[in-house]
Parts: sequence; C-alpha cells; structure tokens
Amino acid sequence: MSSILTEEPGPRGQRRIQIANWISVAAIIALLAYAIWRFWQAGEFEAERYEQLIAFGEEWPQFVISGLGYTIRAAVTAMVLATIIGFAMALGRLSLNPVTRWTSRIYVEFFRSIPVLLFILFAFLALQDLGLGFITPFWGLVIGLTAYNSAVLAEIFRAGILSLDKGQSEAASAIGLSYWQSMRLVILPQAVRRMTPAIVAQLATLTKDTSLGFVIGYQEVLRRSQVMGEGSPRNVLQAYFFAAVLYFIVVYGLSRVARRLERQQRKKYGAKRIEVAGGPEDLDAMGEEVDEDETREREPAVSR
Repeated sequence: MSSILTEEPGPRGQRRIQIANWISVAAIIALLAYAIWRFWQAGEFEAERYEQLIAFGEEWPQFVISGLGYTIRAAVTAMVLATIIGFAMALGRLSLNPVTRWTSRIYVEFFRSIPVLLFILFAFLALQDLGLGFITPFWGLVIGLTAYNSAVLAEIFRAGILSLDKGQSEAASAIGLSYWQSMRLVILPQAVRRMTPAIVAQLATLTKDTSLGFVIGYQEVLRRSQVMGEGSPRNVLQAYFFAAVLYFIVVYGLSRVARRLERQQRKKYGAKRIEVAGGPEDLDAMGEEVDEDETREREPAVSR
C-alpha cells in the first residue's frame, strides 16, 4: 500500500528507518542528559531559584498566571475571526464560479505561505504607519493570527467537505436541491462533524502562537515571564520554565479534547480522520488537482 506522497518502504527500508529512529532517540537523550548536567553544574536546580514561582502570597506568580487571561482572550478572538473567514474561503475554493474560486485560492496560498511573526509585525507596525493608530498590541496579534489561521482553517474546512462521498451531492441534486442548498442542508452538517477535531487541534496551535505577541509588547504569558525574569536576573531560566509549564497545561488540555472528539465522531459516525499535525503543508497532500477535478465532478451533479 502506498501513501499519498511516497511509496511505502520495503522490509530493508523499514529496518533502516527503525535503526535511524533508535540512533536519533539515543542522540536526543544524550543531549538532554548533557544539558541537565550543565544546568546542575551551574546551580540552576537550586531550590531557592524556584521559590518565587510557588510563593503565591507574593506578586510574581499571580502576575505571570494572570497573563493566561490575555493569552486566552487573544486566542479565542483570533479563532472566531479565523473560523468565519476560513469558512468563507473554503466555500469560495469550492465555488463553481472560477473568479470566486481563484480569488479564494490566492488568499489561502498567500496567507499560509508567510510566517505568522511577519503578519503580527506588519499588523502592529505597518498599519500604525498607515495611520491606523487604534491598532493596539492586542489587535496587532489578533490580526496576524487571524490572517494566517484563516488560510489554514480554509483548507481544513475544504478537506472535511471533500472527504464526503460525492454520492451525497448527487443524491441532493436528485431530489432537486441547488448547489448551495445541498451544501447547507446535506454536505456541511456532515462535514462539520469530521472537521471538529482538526479545528480544536488548530486552536491548540493558535494558542501557542499567541506567545509571538511578546515581540510587540502584548502582555501574554511569555511576555510577563520575560518581565519576571528581568525583575529577578538570577531567575530568568526559571521564569521561562514557568511559562512553558503554563502553555503545556493549556495546549495539552486542548489536544486531549481534540483526540476525544475524534474518537467520539469516528465511533459514532465512522468518519475518516482529518489530520493537521505539522501545519498547512499536510493538506497539500490532497493534490493540486483537487481544485479542478472535484469542481468538475460536482458541477454536473449539483446545479447552480
């Protein structure tokens, strides 16, 4: 059985891959052990360095933890906006109108091809230079995250819609539904169930990306940990460690929710899995021919 992009390796290739994996694991363990030993030698594990992180009667722990509220606020706002725009772009990419289809495709390809950090810097610095002085660090971060994640979500939505058997649209056409009626009443309700785990997983990624807001001074967890480290120079590493723990708790929780939703919807509906593990590039495996071939298959089956 072959994968989408490459042929499955044979027995000899699988042995080589397994050997390479074990060598990589051993190298990583050795590097981690060396790093821990150097930190130990430098006294980074001394108890007094961590006291202010757990001294909740003082100011610093509350100062950093309260940054979670700003992190979640930016993440939720960006996700809502990105979901709306991404949904519109996904429908645009599946439109029978070539102008709408290519306009949506240009949007998706452009905004998912540029690093998120550049979008954040542009939204905050460039838009202010253009006279939009009301752009605060919050909106600079939200606009940057929305631009990138709307393109990624558009591909997730499109993958969910295209994962359905085309017999669904043919059946809708047979009972007299128009293209948009079939999308609204038949296709989308089923596709949304399949897309939910991938959307939650993307929310976890977006939550991590809020840490990039520190470059424009947004007071999220990482920025507040940086301030904490600067206020106590001997605890810089510990402050970033504290931020890492907070991010791990939030993102791990969202990842668990995504996996639980996936298991539930696969068990209940027998739906196929939609993965977005490494970024939008994973969705490119569907092939460039999807835009033209799927549209041609749907066009005779579902009329405008």
